[in-house]
Amino acid sequence: MIKHLFKMIANRKKKNFFLLLQLFISFLALFFFVGMNLKKFSYYFKPLNYDHEDIWVVDVDMASVPEERRLELSKLIQQKLQDIKEVEAVSRTNTVPFHHWGEEEKIEYNKQVSKVRAFGVDERYKEVLGLKLIKGRWFEAGDFTLHTQPIVVTRDMAEREFKDQDPLGKKLLLNGKPAVVVGVSDTFRENVSAIAEPGFFFPLQGYASQFILKSPRVGDIQLMDEQVRKAVMPISTDALPIRQNISLSLLKKYAHKLDYLQLTIAFVVLGFLVLNVFLGVSGMFSYNISQRRAEVGLRVAMGAKPSDILKQFLGETVILTTLGIAPGILVALHLIIIQYFAPYMDTYYGVLGIIISAVFLYLLMLSCAVYPSLKASRIQPATALHED
Repeated sequence: MIKHLFKMIANRKKKNFFLLLQLFISFLALFFFVGMNLKKFSYYFKPLNYDHEDIWVVDVDMASVPEERRLELSKLIQQKLQDIKEVEAVSRTNTVPFHHWGEEEKIEYNKQVSKVRAFGVDERYKEVLGLKLIKGRWFEAGDFTLHTQPIVVTRDMAEREFKDQDPLGKKLLLNGKPAVVVGVSDTFRENVSAIAEPGFFFPLQGYASQFILKSPRVGDIQLMDEQVRKAVMPISTDALPIRQNISLSLLKKYAHKLDYLQLTIAFVVLGFLVLNVFLGVSGMFSYNISQRRAEVGLRVAMGAKPSDILKQFLGETVILTTLGIAPGILVALHLIIIQYFAPYMDTYYGVLGIIISAVFLYLLMLSCAVYPSLKASRIQPATALHED
């Protein structure tokens, strides 16, 4: 039976070529969409490993302040914010979740150069955000005077760079300058949908225009806004506009809205693709089967049952789908093996994307073929042969 179906498909290879091409393109498009979004979706269920409920973010614009005065003003602003009665702790930083992330940096270890994320923070950053340390310690104010810069690496960076070795005390080069690992933190992500990137925290020695505050009164937005402005505005005769004065929880909501917008656009594009494939394939099946009425009538006249006709057309559909997506599966496997989409798609989610895409196309093709096949199975042989 299968050999016979292959022979019939081969005899109609010119008519089936565009269908096979459409299946190939559709499979790759589905694979890219599913594979790239599965891993991102999984991150919604993983912990951030830091607190965001009781955190307030202040971002001050120092563009009009002379370069030589920025560090002094930065420290003064931190002190004034710390003096607010409702504030428990303040940290100066250039890394604020959901708002401003760290910079890409090159490190060298064992003569191997790799790229990681560098998070410039002060000694109170861990306390404010409630970061989790796996081992070692956080750097302290006294560490800033060391010739070798102390750093705290994230768990994924420690696993990638040091493998099974203990990372504590390991030395590496940052822009040609020595650094020593004093601690290991848990993974650190920009937001709930972001992929964790290997990185490290280093002591921020320059000025910072961003501050994070820990306070139990973050829910009282009006109070926090007024207190922050009262603390910051009188500090300098230079204009110090506040660009951000908001809770971290609200920044998280804004980040979610952007994620939802991107996901909605992706689903609209995917829906348009699926609808076009469904309409095109349904029309093609209806036309092809209508051209084979005489063949169906002859088979029925020779004793074929309606179920035999239905099985034949559905069998052809399964084989056509297999032939169409097989090259796409080979391309997808090759891209997974060479890690072309890393870190946005790994082997597990890539293979899962292939399976989901293939099953979806099989179901789509069968749903397109069922109605025309049922119509064909009910053709009366006398009518079909007479029309022919």
